[in-house]
Amino acid sequence: MIKRNGLDKNDSPLISIITVTFNAGRHLQQCIDSIQSQSYPAIEHIIIDGGSTDDTLEILERNNDSIAFWKSEPDNGIFNAMNKGLEHVKGDWIYFLGADDSLYPEFSQLAVLLKDSKTIYYGQCSWGDMILGGEFTRYRLTKDCICHHSVIYPKRVFEKYQYSEKYPTGGDHLLNIQCWNDPEFQKEYHPILIANFAQGGVSQFTPDPLFDEDFPGIVKKHCSFPVYLRYKWKQLKSRKK
Repeated sequence: MIKRNGLDKNDSPLISIITVTFNAGRHLQQCIDSIQSQSYPAIEHIIIDGGSTDDTLEILERNNDSIAFWKSEPDNGIFNAMNKGLEHVKGDWIYFLGADDSLYPEFSQLAVLLKDSKTIYYGQCSWGDMILGGEFTRYRLTKDCICHHSVIYPKRVFEKYQYSEKYPTGGDHLLNIQCWNDPEFQKEYHPILIANFAQGGVSQFTPDPLFDEDFPGIVKKHCSFPVYLRYKWKQLKSRKK
């Protein structure tokens, strides 16, 4: 039995943290350490590597005892790797953390609030000097993408959905639009800064023109008619400027 700060591992729901990585050896140890240092006692770390050629494998082997599962093989992009990671989770809750990102100790503050298996819990993350977060509505998601580093999902989400591998970087935005418009899932926001989202990652510099092209249809398909009309009106006003 493991206890940290009075928390009992046997009484705490397991959180599965999935990290996908490719040639990010210079950051990976910091990512692993930020998870290992959490006061929340029930965390498993799953790492899916895309066949790195740097020192990633050495780092994985060196940390083998603290990683629940890892594999290294070529993949078909970030969301393919994330879906691979989901095949190996044992947790009641799912969280995604990039290899160049890290958790703050306050992640454990949000973790102890996880109670309802049909609720998506989310907080805030930092990005450079900026704090990303705030409460998201179905309409706000037609304008902004919630950073998935802020979100802890119940496993029920991934029993119902997977990340679309059609889009290089838009798959997380699509998933959250699906979740926020699904009445099966409640959403609960807490203004807790839980992770650092590193600047300079793939999502920042990889365009996704197909997602941009499909986005009006995604909003029409998944959002309510009033939200879709509000989105279209906003688009129309933007074109007139």
